[in-house]
Amino acid sequence: MLRKAQIRDVKDIQKLLMVYASRGDMLSRSLAELYE
Repeated sequence: MLRKAQIRDVKDIQKLLMVYASRGDMLSRSLAELYE
């Protein structure tokens, strides 16, 4: 089941993004950027 992301999801989203950023597949994002 899918749902819209919520504020409480931001830290987990950042962890997921950092996996791809560490491989060079995408740019990293700060928590502040994700909260916007």
